[in-house]
Amino acid sequence: MLKVTIKGEVYPFDNERYPLPEAIELEEKLGMPFGEWQVALPRGSARALAGFVWLVLKRNDQATPLADILTGVFPLDENDVTIEAEGGEDPTAVPSGPPGPSTSEPSPTSSISSPGSGSTSPSPTSTSSSVT
Repeated sequence: MLKVTIKGEVYPFDNERYPLPEAIELEEKLGMPFGEWQVALPRGSARALAGFVWLVLKRNDQATPLADILTGVFPLDENDVTIEAEGGEDPTAVPSGPPGPSTSEPSPTSSISSPGSGSTSPSPTSTSSSVT
């Protein structure tokens, strides 16, 4: 579920469900295939955003003709719309911390061996090229 704010009003929106009649109506009104709309929305398409606002309002019994949104009869600025996951930001999208060195990569041949590893000590020139 998403929490969508349009002009200060907050609306729930189930972004997992798109009934076929709704998708077809969206295609007809926007003049683009539904799949293109789904790709265009996160890419910042103003036309796709207008279609999204239309869907949110329609599903929340605030039906506004899409033509009114597209032509400005229903005045809407890009900054009038915010979208967030219900309950806050999706924790799976937040990085766990700054990336550190990987321990899964093999050591370069010029790295220093640990004591007792059975390998010979590197020459003094090879220690200056150690990986940071």
